[in-house]
Amino acid sequence: MDSADYKLNCTLVGHTGDVRAIAFFEDGTLVSASRDKTARVWRPSRDGREYTTTEILKGHKNFVSSVCVLHPSPKNPRSLIITGSNDKRIRIYVLGDDSPTQTITAHEDTVCNLRTGHEDGTYLSSSWDLSAKLWGLDNPEEPRLILHGHSLSVWCVADLKSGLIVTGSADKLVIVWSRDGTALHKLEGHTDCVRDIAVVKDDEFLTCANDTTVRHWSALSGECLGTYCGHENFVYAISALPSGAMVATGGEDRSVRVWKNGENCQTIVVPATSVWCVKILSNGDIAAGSSDGHVRVFSADPDRHASPEVLESWEKIVAEDQAQSKLALNDQIKINELPDAAALTVPGKKDGQTLMIKEEGKGVAYSWSASQQTWVRIGEVIGAAGGNSSKTTYNGVEYDYVFSVDIQDGVPPLKLPYNKTEDPWQAAQKFIHQHGLSQMFLDQVANFIVKNSDSTPALQPSSSYADPFTGGSRYIPGSGLPNTPQPTASVPNPDPFTGITASSSSLPDAPPSASVYIPHRSYLKLEQANAAAILDKLKEFNSKIVNTDKLPEETLQTVVNLINKDSSDESTEGITALWKILGDWPPEFSFPALDVARLAVLHPYSNRHICSETLFPIVHRHTSSEAVAANQMLTFRLLANMFTQEAGEQFGLNYSDDFLNLLVNLASFGSKNNQVAISTYILNLSIALNKRDDVQRKIRALSVIMTILPKFKEIEAIFRALVALGTLIAGTSHSNNQRQLIHAVKSSDSTVNSLQTMAQSKSMHDPHGKVAKCSTEILALIV
Repeated sequence: MDSADYKLNCTLVGHTGDVRAIAFFEDGTLVSASRDKTARVWRPSRDGREYTTTEILKGHKNFVSSVCVLHPSPKNPRSLIITGSNDKRIRIYVLGDDSPTQTITAHEDTVCNLRTGHEDGTYLSSSWDLSAKLWGLDNPEEPRLILHGHSLSVWCVADLKSGLIVTGSADKLVIVWSRDGTALHKLEGHTDCVRDIAVVKDDEFLTCANDTTVRHWSALSGECLGTYCGHENFVYAISALPSGAMVATGGEDRSVRVWKNGENCQTIVVPATSVWCVKILSNGDIAAGSSDGHVRVFSADPDRHASPEVLESWEKIVAEDQAQSKLALNDQIKINELPDAAALTVPGKKDGQTLMIKEEGKGVAYSWSASQQTWVRIGEVIGAAGGNSSKTTYNGVEYDYVFSVDIQDGVPPLKLPYNKTEDPWQAAQKFIHQHGLSQMFLDQVANFIVKNSDSTPALQPSSSYADPFTGGSRYIPGSGLPNTPQPTASVPNPDPFTGITASSSSLPDAPPSASVYIPHRSYLKLEQANAAAILDKLKEFNSKIVNTDKLPEETLQTVVNLINKDSSDESTEGITALWKILGDWPPEFSFPALDVARLAVLHPYSNRHICSETLFPIVHRHTSSEAVAANQMLTFRLLANMFTQEAGEQFGLNYSDDFLNLLVNLASFGSKNNQVAISTYILNLSIALNKRDDVQRKIRALSVIMTILPKFKEIEAIFRALVALGTLIAGTSHSNNQRQLIHAVKSSDSTVNSLQTMAQSKSMHDPHGKVAKCSTEILALIV
C-alpha cells in the first residue's frame, strides 16, 4: 500500500463556503470548518468508503476558520470539538451535540488555528491579534499561557511531545517556546508568511509558507534540517505521520502533494483554486478541504477507492478544470512576449521584487532575495478565468487595472494589479504579503480597490464586505476615507467628499478649465455612510456594556435613524441616547455614535439639537491627547459638517475661538484621515466667516491656519488649509479688512517662505499641482 498512488475515495458535499480546517477522531469521524459559519461532523460508513453528516455545529457569527478535537481521557471523559472563528470566539461542543457548551472570548481578533497536543486536556490557539494561547478545560475562560513575540498575526501553533510549543506568523518567523513562555529560538528561513505546522518526532516539526516551500526544523537546536520544494504557489496546510516519513500538503496551486522521505512522490490535482487544509487520517487516507466548499478523501488502499465510474467522472472533471485554467492563463499572459532566463542575470532593485520569464513555454515568476543576492523561483503563474482586450500589462501579465498605491510619503507608489473577477480582500491581502506591509493597511487597500474598480465581490447579507482572512462585516468609521491612494491616470478617482474626479479640483465649484481655487464659497460635506453597519457595531458594543449604560436595541435604532434625512421621527429619544453613548460609554465603543453624529448634523432637526453647549465636553473628550484616533477624526468631521445647516453654522461661528484653541493645543495631527478632517473644518469655518464681517475672528482664524499649516503632511490637508487661508483673504470685501489680513500673512516670514516653496515645488503626491497653484494664487493676493 505504501507504494500505491492515492486516488479519490469520496467527496463530502454540504458546506456552502470554503472549507478552511479539518480535524478527526481516531474512529475516522471528520470535523470540517467552513466560511459558511458552520462546522460539520461526518461519520464514516462502509469501512470508510462513505461519510454522512450527523451534526451541523452552529453558533458562530462569522467564518469558522479553525477546528481541533479532544479525545476522551481520565480528566475529560467526553469527546470534544473546539472551533475558532473570525468572530473572535472559541466554542466548545460535545461530540453529538450541535450547540456549544462553552464560548470563550479571550482573543481580540480572528482565531485562525487550533491544535491539541498532550493528552492532558489542553489545546492551543493562535490569532490575528499577534498572540498564541494555551488553554485547559479546568478553567476554560482563562488561558494558562499567553505567548507574545511575533510582530504580525500568528497563523499557526503546535505542541511538541517534548513539551515545547511552536508558532508561525505572517512576520515570516517561526518561534520555539518553552512551556513557561520563554522564546528559545527564532527561526529564520521562510521568505513569506508561515501558514501551518506539522509535528514529526518528539522535537522536530515541519512548516509550510506562502514562499511555496516546506521546511524541516529541529526544535532543540533551531537548525533547518531540510527544505521541500515542489508547490508552485502558496502552501496553506501540512500534515504528517509521527515518523515524518509521509507528509501531505495543500496550497494555492490546485493540488494536494504527497511527500515521502522529503521527495514529492505524487501530486493530486483538484478542481478548486485553493486547498486550504489537509489531514492524514488514522488509516492513512488524506482528507482535503478546498475553496469550492468540498471535503475530498483520497486513499492509497484500492479497497477504499471510488468505483471505476466515479473515478472516470472525477478524472474528466479535473481535466476540464485544468484546461479551463490554462486557457485563462493564456488569455492573461502573452507568454511569447515574456523575457527568457537571461533576464535573471540582472540583479533586482529591491527585496521582494517580482519578475516573470518564459520557461519551457510557461510563465514562471521569480522574486529577488536581497539577502541571497539571487532570484528565487516562486513558481508557475496560474491565471484567473476570463480575458479582456482592454487589460493593462504589468510584469508581462494583463490585468483589468493596475493601480498606483501611495503608502508612504517620499517613497515611490507601489503597483497593485487587479482583475475584476478577484475578491478585493484577497487581492489586498496578497498585495500586503508581497510588499511586507502592515496588516493595518488591509481595509484601506481593499476599499480602495472596491471604490476604483468595477469589481463585484460577494457580499454578506448586510451588504457590507467580508474579509476572508480577518472576517467580519467591514464597517470602517466614516468609510470612504480621504487618504485613499491615487490610481493611475487611466482610472478616475472621485473625490470622496464631492464626487469630482482626480483630473480636476477636489473642491466642487472650482472652474473646470481654470486653476482658481479661492475664494471658496460652498461647504464641503463628509457624508458617505453605511447605516446598517453602524447599527450592527452599536449592537455589538451595547452587548458588552454590563451596567445601566446598556440601551434597548430599539433605542439604538432611533440613534441610527438620525442619519436618515427622510425620517419622520423627530422625537428626542435618539438624541438623548446619542449623548449617553458619547458621554458614558467607554471611548473605544464611541466611534459608531460619533459617526452617527457627524452624519446627523447634515440634517436640520439633528443639527439644531447636536450643535449646542452639550457638545463641548464630547468634543474635548474625543480630541484629547489620550483619545482614540478614530474618535478624534470623526469629531473633526462632525465639526466640519455642522456648518452645512443654519443652526450649526451659527454655533460654529459663535464658538470658533474655543474650537480653534483646541486645534492649536493638539499634541499631534495624527493620520492622513485626521489631517484632512481638521483641514476640512478649517475650510468650512473660513467660508462661514466670510458670511460675516468680523475681521477680528478672521484674523484669529488666519493666525491659527498659519500656525498649524506646517503640521500637515498629507497633500489634500495642505491643499484645503491653503484654500481656507486664501478664502479668508479673497472673500473679504471690505478693503481695509482685507489689508489687515494680508498684513498678517506678510508679517509671517515662515508662512511667506512656505508659500514660495510650495508654489515652485512639484510632488509625485500632487500630480495635478493644486498645492502649487493655490500657493501661487495666495502670493498674488498678498503682493
